[in-house]
Amino acid sequence: MEHILFDIISWVGLTICIGAFFVKDVFWLRLTTLIGCSLLFVYYSHIDIPQGVISNLLVLLINAYYLLRFAKARRAEKIAKDLTIPASALTVQAK
Repeated sequence: MEHILFDIISWVGLTICIGAFFVKDVFWLRLTTLIGCSLLFVYYSHIDIPQGVISNLLVLLINAYYLLRFAKARRAEKIAKDLTIPASALTVQAK
């Protein structure tokens, strides 16, 4: 039963990683690759294949880094947007 579970994890991870090639949005591309590589990392760790573990771990870490950068940039953009003064507040009303 355990063998079948890890085979399913492997196939789902592989399907997600291959499906990522069809994603056009960079955020979703990185997220789907992160998920797929996480599943493949679990699978390769279970069957003790060092090349699979290392390669999937590296791709996982690279995508996690860029997702964190993306989140930080969006947060900074949101803060900057919240701090801007609306144009209506800058106009002087004639008396």
